Order: sequence, then C-alpha cells, then structure tokens
Amino acid sequence: MTWFLFALAAPVLWALVNIFDKYLVDRFSEKEKERTSGGLVLFSSLIAIFIALLIWIFSSNISNIPAFDKLLLMVTGFLTIVWIILYLFILETEDISTIAPLFLIVPIFGYIFGYIFLGEVLKFQQIIGSLVVFLGVFLISLDFSGERKKFKWKPVIYMTAICFLIAVSGIIFKYVTVENNFWVSSFWEYVGLGSTGLIIFLFVSEYRDQFMRMNRTGGRTIFIVNVVSELMTISGNLVTNFALLLAPVTMVYLVGSFQPAFVLIFGILGVRFLPKIVKENLNRHILIPKIIAIIVMIVGSAILFI
Repeated sequence: MTWFLFALAAPVLWALVNIFDKYLVDRFSEKEKERTSGGLVLFSSLIAIFIALLIWIFSSNISNIPAFDKLLLMVTGFLTIVWIILYLFILETEDISTIAPLFLIVPIFGYIFGYIFLGEVLKFQQIIGSLVVFLGVFLISLDFSGERKKFKWKPVIYMTAICFLIAVSGIIFKYVTVENNFWVSSFWEYVGLGSTGLIIFLFVSEYRDQFMRMNRTGGRTIFIVNVVSELMTISGNLVTNFALLLAPVTMVYLVGSFQPAFVLIFGILGVRFLPKIVKENLNRHILIPKIIAIIVMIVGSAILFI
C-alpha cells in the first residue's frame, strides 16, 4: 500500500502546479490582449538556472558525458521552454479543468514513437485505449457554454502540440539517461532550459518587456509561486520514480492518470474557499460534461496500461 501513497502524491502535486499556473496567468497577463503571458516563462528559466547551479554544487562528474549527449539534453530544455509558452498561451482563454486532461495524450505519442523508433508493435488493447482517450478529448473539447454545442479546436491543437513536444523530450531524456546519471542529465536539461530563457530575454523584446513589467508589479509573488511550483514538479517526479521501485510500472502510471480529477477537485474547492485566487466555471451544464470526459479519459488510460 506504501507504493500507492507515493504514486498518488505525484498527480496531487502536479494538479496543484496546474492551479498555480492558472493563477499566475489570470493575475499577471494583460486580459485585453491574447498571448501576453509569455513573459512568465522567463521566471521559469531563472528557476532552471538556480536548480542547475544546485545540481552542479552537490553532484559530481557533471561534465563526464559525451558532448553529443549534452547537446541532446539541452535540446530537451529548449523544447520544454517551447511547450511552456504554448501552455501559458492556452491558459489565458481556457479553464485549467479543460486543459489538464488533455495531457493524457502524451502516452499515445509515447506508443507512436515506440513503434517508429523502437520497433514496438501496438497491441489491439492499446489501440482501443488510445481511441477511448481521444473520445474523452473530443468530449472535453466541446463548448457547452452556449445554446449550440461547438467543438473547441484551439485547445486541442495547442495541447496536441504540447503533448508531442513533451513526448519527444521524454524520449530524448530517457535515451541519454540510460547511459548516464539522472542528476547529470537533469543538470544539462536545466542548462538548456535556462540558456533558452536568457536568449529569449536578450533577443525577444516583447517577452523582455512583459518580464520587466511583471517583475515591477508582482515579481516577488511570481518568483515565489514559480519556486514552489518547480519544487512540486520535481517532487512529483521523484516520488513517481520511487513508486516505480515498489510496484509495477502499469499500476503507477494508472494512478498518475488521476491528475485531471484532482485538478477538477482543487478547482471546485478553490472557487468555494478561495474565489479571489481560483477562477473556474462551475455551471452544472459545463461541469457535468467535464466530469464525464475526465472519467472516459481515465478509463482509456487504464485500458492502455492494464
């Protein structure tokens, strides 16, 4: 039962990170303009540089890996910056309870890449599970706020691109880390993430101006929330890895698929007890379809991993 508690801690932590991200976007983005929260990614870059420095201080043999492996890991940091920017963009217009379940597309790309690059063949059960997840994606992407239901293409397109980049980063990181230490690989990934942020700061004036404005109006709050979020993200990764040592991979990943449910629960509790911080549309005709869609996607994930 111990493994279950560790495995369950990860989606709880990641769901809280989703809530914090939405809070930052709602509070500090310019509502009259779309795509104005890109400057927030520079705060994440600063945190990445700080974490890389800590790893460098407490780890040994940081440079004792091939130059090509360093380059690949830095590419994963670059890809992370790209998907974070897309993620922040879409958070400006969508509820987090709509966005978070779409991260369940990531395992599907994992199976596709496994087939293309590793020669793995999808089982019939895995194909069915993928189709069930896509059914959930379709349901949660329907707009029930008006009299006529319409499909919301924008979040699906953005989140599909995000999940693709996450899967690519995961494949690269795992490929390199098989031959290296986890913390050494993490160091070079964070170096790539931080370096990309510095390049954006120097050469993308729009993001630099947003970053400076946010630093003047809420720099301390943004920095603290980003630090807490990053620590939660890392903690979620670590407890997941520990749970994998105690239980079958299938069971751990299945528990992790409950993250969208926790996002919805935290969203409901936040609106109830912290309405000035958490914003979520909880009208019954919108909430019930979301719950159904999340259940469908969790069932699809269960089919994938069982």
